[in-house]
Amino acid sequence: MSVDLHLHSTASDGAFAPAEVVRRAAAAGIETLALSDHDTTAGIAEAAACAAERGLRLIPAIELTVRVRAGDRGTIHLLGYGIEPGHAELEAVARRNREGKARQIRATLARLREQERVEISWEELAEGRPEGEAYVGRHHIAAVLVRRGLSRTRRKAFRRYLRNERVPEVEVVSAEEGLNAIVAAGGQPVFAHPTKVDLKHHLNPLVKLGLRGIEAYRARLNPTHGERILERAEKHGLLLTGGSDWHGHYPDPPLGTWKAPSEVEAFVEQLG
Repeated sequence: MSVDLHLHSTASDGAFAPAEVVRRAAAAGIETLALSDHDTTAGIAEAAACAAERGLRLIPAIELTVRVRAGDRGTIHLLGYGIEPGHAELEAVARRNREGKARQIRATLARLREQERVEISWEELAEGRPEGEAYVGRHHIAAVLVRRGLSRTRRKAFRRYLRNERVPEVEVVSAEEGLNAIVAAGGQPVFAHPTKVDLKHHLNPLVKLGLRGIEAYRARLNPTHGERILERAEKHGLLLTGGSDWHGHYPDPPLGTWKAPSEVEAFVEQLG
């Protein structure tokens, strides 16, 4: 079984529509995949229909931004696997996050206009989708900057215009609210791409709240850090997941390049 449990589409900040993500996954030999867009489940129905046509298994998922502690670097991402799309509690939490992100992005656009003389409209970023419904993030601003020739790549756009210290702090739900919403929707809450700082400051509070798993395998993971994650996972009895975190933007490697180890297959079987 070829598995990738961390993929993004245009429902959040990916480059391709949900059905196209599935088609590319099928072409890459991936048999089981999870569409895990940021703070939205809007792409799951389209992806599931395309997966059914191709005999693939699509796991409905979401990636929520949640706050574990106050201040800078106090937010992390929680993956929710096996969720019920449209579940009222989860949808309410996701919408609050999208609204908080929208406020952050509007403030960032104002700063770009005032300090950089760069005029970008909300409508250009959201492509006609109403505020609160559309997920709009810094990657959308970076894409516009690249299209206009103000930056050569998205990565350089982030360094020049969109570093953390140059954007307002985002308002998101608490870790307890996000984790409880995932569980209420029938999902398994998993700590996404934990850093060294995350393991030190954020893992224990999440475990106390009922964290079920941790993303132990991903593309470009430092082997030493990977071992550190596995040690913590064993200590806390956490399930092991993994995925490429593929968005389809340069310089992401082609879909299917990253290969999941057998431990990720065990998590898929555990989902039932």
